[in-house]
Amino acid sequence: MRDPNQPEDSGSFLAPALLTGTSAEFMGRKPLPRVLRERRVIFVLGPKGVGKSSVARALMPGDRLELERSQIEHAMLERVRDARWAEALLAARALLLDGPVWLRNRRGAVTLLLELGRVRANAGRRTVFCQVETDGSIEELISLTEPGSAAVVGLRFPTGRTSRLRCAREMCDLHGLPHGVADGSEALDPWRYDRLEAFLVERAWRTP
Repeated sequence: MRDPNQPEDSGSFLAPALLTGTSAEFMGRKPLPRVLRERRVIFVLGPKGVGKSSVARALMPGDRLELERSQIEHAMLERVRDARWAEALLAARALLLDGPVWLRNRRGAVTLLLELGRVRANAGRRTVFCQVETDGSIEELISLTEPGSAAVVGLRFPTGRTSRLRCAREMCDLHGLPHGVADGSEALDPWRYDRLEAFLVERAWRTP
């Protein structure tokens, strides 16, 4: 995982903070990079099944409010109707917006969501935007975010035989399975966590 923990001057701090890695790297025992701990607006993106929602929740432990796509749309309609955000959205210690979609040609919706994140950040509260569709919505939000105000977490699947086997064996431990059932899982194509889990269950079932 890229760690922008190095000292930053006033100029570099304005640069977009981009961190990449697997979900395990953001949910493990190592402390998160300082920029990810301190910035109040976080974007989490990556391919389907990579663990975006799990990482988003790990970035905001404790009490949090979660909104899915339909709830996000409803919240924006209320904001337009009432000329203010609902108090519950502003007061929540942590807010997870899991799935803003169809924003590419909706500049008004983008402006509203960025406003919500900015208002909450000014109040010292964290907002996490989590990608659910690769329709460009999250990228649209990122491109219009004020420099230096947010951090972006780009998730990827483990690559290479060793990393994939390590992940498979950790999943075996989680399910109480012997490590031997993980053999061969590194060759899955495409390799995803859901396919890995299905592979392990099938191997465990067939193994005497």
